[in-house]
Amino acid sequence: MRILFFTCFYFVAVIALPQSNQQISLANAYYQEGDLNKAISIYRELADEPQNISFIHNNYLEILYTKQLNDETEKYLKKIRRWSPNNIKYDVDLIDYYITVNDSSTAEKQYKDVEQKVLQNLGYLRSAAQFFINKQHRSYAERLYLSARERMRDPNAFAIQLATLYRYNNQKDKMVREYLTYAQERQGNLRYVKNMLQLSLTEEEELESFVALVMENMQKNDNKDLYGDLLIWAHLQLENFYPAFIQARAIDKRNQLKGENSMEIGQLAYENEEYDIAEMIFKYVVDNFPNSQNYIHAKQQLIKTQEMKIKNHFPIDTAAIRNLTVSYQNLIDQIGLSTYTLEAYRQKALLHALYLDETEKAIEMLNEIINYPNAEPNLIAKAKLNLGDIYIITDEPWESVLLYYQVEKSHKNENLGEEAKLKNAKLSFYRGEFELAQEHLDILKNATRREIANDAMDLSILIKNNTILDSTQKALRAYADVDLMLYQNKTVKANHTLDSLIEEYKEHPILDELLWLKSRLSKEKGEYEIAVELLSQIVFDMPYGILTDDALFEMALVYEELIENKEKAQEYYQQLLTDFPGSIFVAEARKRFRKLRGDFITQ
Repeated sequence: MRILFFTCFYFVAVIALPQSNQQISLANAYYQEGDLNKAISIYRELADEPQNISFIHNNYLEILYTKQLNDETEKYLKKIRRWSPNNIKYDVDLIDYYITVNDSSTAEKQYKDVEQKVLQNLGYLRSAAQFFINKQHRSYAERLYLSARERMRDPNAFAIQLATLYRYNNQKDKMVREYLTYAQERQGNLRYVKNMLQLSLTEEEELESFVALVMENMQKNDNKDLYGDLLIWAHLQLENFYPAFIQARAIDKRNQLKGENSMEIGQLAYENEEYDIAEMIFKYVVDNFPNSQNYIHAKQQLIKTQEMKIKNHFPIDTAAIRNLTVSYQNLIDQIGLSTYTLEAYRQKALLHALYLDETEKAIEMLNEIINYPNAEPNLIAKAKLNLGDIYIITDEPWESVLLYYQVEKSHKNENLGEEAKLKNAKLSFYRGEFELAQEHLDILKNATRREIANDAMDLSILIKNNTILDSTQKALRAYADVDLMLYQNKTVKANHTLDSLIEEYKEHPILDELLWLKSRLSKEKGEYEIAVELLSQIVFDMPYGILTDDALFEMALVYEELIENKEKAQEYYQQLLTDFPGSIFVAEARKRFRKLRGDFITQ
């Protein structure tokens, strides 16, 4: 009964519709079912009435093309164009037909008619261009926009439409020129232009060509800030921080900004470990804007950059570290201890704890920061994490656990909270509580910050790989003990222990991890050749190990930065790119390889 009811209902509804609507519905149903012969016979009848065209046009035209009924197609398209002379879509459909049947001369003649129609009424322009684009005839759309631009005598008209068109056509030179034109129209367009360029200019050669074009325009145009901004953007894409700084400095001078743009470039250089350039930029701001609001931050970053340079050369020069503490103290004495200088105070405390073996002084300073009135919550959290780290060094792990949990709670679902959880996991690892460590790490594999997620993944893999086949966990416990010794700066004891463990576990999967620790210790002692030899054992004796690409990258870094053998560094960067194309180090290795090869100049 239900089926009968619905059938009857449908029949009554169809009867109630006007006859043409019934025919359209029936033809469309045949079309959807693929019965093209029945569909076209109805469409032909419907096509005799102008009021039906908008409802049947697309389906009917597709069937005509499918059946290659060229004469009927041409006749139909000419007829409906006569009926709707103002509907540009039908003009475009007719041009598309002539292109389809390879009648280019007629297609061109028809296009000229459309162009005249559009130029007489520019209201047709965008819809006509879009119809051509939809039919994959972008060259006609380009010609329409350019003709309209000429008609309007405005060389900047339709810049964004043309830029978009050229982007889809992969005509990057033309695209860039139109985007530059669009950027000049008003300041608000610049962000959009940068976003589009970032999507489109993906090769270094393209970016370098863009730099040349912007420089050319800069010499001809009074809007120096616009082109300077674009040059900064392009140089930063290329990680060429020095020329980016030159432009930032020029913008600062023109607008009396007291180093604001320069500070941004300096910070980016610092984050990308271009410490020489970062130091130069921060020193420029310190020397030239001593009374500005940027001074304190620039002075602090200058000392911090100098600190990173010292830390990256081994063995660590403790006299240079002592000089850094004096620099921090001078800054604090100059400004006074306040919310503006607490970060410098924290950095100073870490130097005392980690490099000068003055843990009691560091603990006192960090507690002072934690209890300082109106201190910024993130800074307090960082100080608590640092204090927890120091308590590990002084063999007071329960104090560390408490501090880490406080930060986990106060900064839940934030980077600092995730960092605290990772530290708690590492502490559990040091204490041999591998299951508890794994519980923390499983959560952190999806951490917001990539570095934390990667570190969590690495430690998790280390635990799993060395507990599955070793139920006693003896080797992993020995590794955790010696890793803790290194953390606590017990280097002599750690060195002897590592030698014994490498001999004892030379057939064990944990060997590569032990060699890695030993190489790190050798590097920090300034024994670079020994460090490279240990790393080479991982690379060449364990070519399919988890640490192989890490070791290869580290070898290249040691040769580049410490031994200063550029040829060897290039060789190992090249090997990494060839043998480990999926490594997380590929992007950095490629950049360093090309820099060593002299592909681009950074200063």
